[in-house]
Amino acid sequence: MNFIKDTHEFNEREKVMNKGLKLEDEVRGLKDLIISELLPKIGDILERKPILLYSLHSHILKLKEPLAIYLEYDKDQTIAFCYDLDIFGYGETEGEALEDLRKSINDLYYELKENRKVLGLLAKKVWDYLSMIIEEV
Repeated sequence: MNFIKDTHEFNEREKVMNKGLKLEDEVRGLKDLIISELLPKIGDILERKPILLYSLHSHILKLKEPLAIYLEYDKDQTIAFCYDLDIFGYGETEGEALEDLRKSINDLYYELKENRKVLGLLAKKVWDYLSMIIEEV
């Protein structure tokens, strides 16, 4: 009877040790993932500059409130992201990137306005937000 009990205890300890080794392998894999995949992205995030956009530089469209914009820097260009609208602009300088973004926002406004009756769920949410923060003068 002791032999069966000892064998059972040995099997249980072996299962625990195997789980421990599997967990150790998973932790090692996560560490490798963090080092290879996430750290470079964190570096990219650190090169992100938040700003507020107060104007679309349009004679017709006026922002009622500023838009949160992030300037990100690539090797050859600057990218201006507006995550709230899921839209971006780019250029060689910050000014060019912001002007391209302004043009994209203007174009998006008119495109969504023209098609507002047939918009899908996501586009409708963007239109609702745009129509709330932009006024036509």
